[in-house]
Amino acid sequence: MKKMAMLLAAGCAIGMLTGCGIPEEEHLAIIDGINAQHQEEVDLLNIAIADRDDVIKSEKAKARQTRIELDDASERIEKLNQKSLEISKALAAEKSQVATLESQLQTAQTQAAVAMEEALESENKYSTLDVEYQDLKRRFEMFKKNMSALSAPKAAAAPAAAPSATPAAAASTSSAQGSASQKASSLLDEMGSL
Repeated sequence: MKKMAMLLAAGCAIGMLTGCGIPEEEHLAIIDGINAQHQEEVDLLNIAIADRDDVIKSEKAKARQTRIELDDASERIEKLNQKSLEISKALAAEKSQVATLESQLQTAQTQAAVAMEEALESENKYSTLDVEYQDLKRRFEMFKKNMSALSAPKAAAAPAAAPSATPAAAASTSSAQGSASQKASSLLDEMGSL
């Protein structure tokens, strides 16, 4: 704008000068000077424009490179977010599995404790039954000895007492044998009921 205004002013000045009696050579020299000055300014502006174009191209290249890097970073961020989501899902699944396993472990521990109590109770019952069995075994051995002792003297005493025995003595001997056999059978019944 400024240059245009100067050109117009120069044109007006030239017009005035030519009409005022300035020689043509001076007039042409002034015009050549103005044109030379104008050309210098145009050249300076072209150089400035070329410099600015270089800067603009450089900035565009930087912007393009930055955009490419930004796209790469965005893609990497998206992949990392996807991996993070997958890891979060896997972690949640593992936590769920750990909770299930802990629950199963508690159940197994409870069952083991119950089984241990039952084993202790069974062992106590076994100990009690073993004591009772040993007592019954001892009593049975005593019973066998008593029975063999009862039956042995009677066999020896029966032939010696037979010639002098009376019918009343024979009856008392048979009743004693009957009561001993009843006692033995009642003891056997008691042992069988235990």
